Amino acid sequence: MIEIDYLCDHSNFASVVTRWIYDVFIYENMPDLLYENFHSFFQNCGKVKFPIRLVAISEGLCTGTVSIVDNDLSTRNYTPWLGGFYVDAPYRNIGIGQNLINAVKRIVKDMGYKEIYLSTRTASQYYRKLGWQFVERCDDEFGNIVEVFRCEINNNNRN
Repeated sequence: MIEIDYLCDHSNFASVVTRWIYDVFIYENMPDLLYENFHSFFQNCGKVKFPIRLVAISEGLCTGTVSIVDNDLSTRNYTPWLGGFYVDAPYRNIGIGQNLINAVKRIVKDMGYKEIYLSTRTASQYYRKLGWQFVERCDDEFGNIVEVFRCEINNNNRN
């Protein structure tokens, strides 16, 4: 069984989640940012205002994570954003990612939002398959070409 919960309620997973996000998303673009400094920044999260960070827990292990942030692409003014989405390799393709995304959608809907955005350099096909709508291709703040997607949040949308 997969449980999705707030990272702030599972501080024992903070280090593993921070390491994943730092290694996969941060270090390549900001190699001068020390892990220790990022770790301190990344722990700033809660349940009712951004950033909100979730973890997937399976058999007592942290198997994935996702964040909801105000803006994950400084060159655009869309809000809110799904960001920092990662599922540990041994746990991929068994529904953990879908459960994390569904939890994000429930939270932003409960907060009164009607849509959520994300940007990706490598997973466009995955999000298209889930029904996310392509918005645009643009440069991020690091000069990477990314694709921006939007998902409308409504009662019938479970993608």
